[in-house]
Amino acid sequence: MPATSKSTASLHPDYPVVTGHYRMTDEWSVVLPEAFNRRIEDGSLVLWRPALTFWITVWGNDKGASEEKRLASILETASDLRKEQQVERADQRVRLTYELPDEDPSRSQPSYHSISGYVIAPCGHVQISAYFDTPEARTLGYQVIHSVHDVA
Repeated sequence: MPATSKSTASLHPDYPVVTGHYRMTDEWSVVLPEAFNRRIEDGSLVLWRPALTFWITVWGNDKGASEEKRLASILETASDLRKEQQVERADQRVRLTYELPDEDPSRSQPSYHSISGYVIAPCGHVQISAYFDTPEARTLGYQVIHSVHDVA
């Protein structure tokens, strides 16, 4: 798709653009239904477009902990402010999502919400946070989080 198309016109021209089936690591992929800019920052993969930013960290499973044990550990340290929590289990994979209120005085909209997501599989887990500014971006955030899968 040319850089001047509607889907990429509002993206940052100095960063790579990714879309479709995107392999984040040797073990993990995600499906991006729209174009996103990509960068690595502070050891995390950052995918962004107007109104929606993902921060993604991939963790291994060096200790061989079960998916349920890792889920319990994540929930133990999760914020008490979480809302709309969902846990889904399928195909040796556990997916946790919840929303959190956030504050950032430097933003034009200082109060906002984010989606926290975890996709846990035998090989490790993906921690993905989606920061959204619009209801449409929220919907897209959930869609992308639910597309994260291990490639084993």
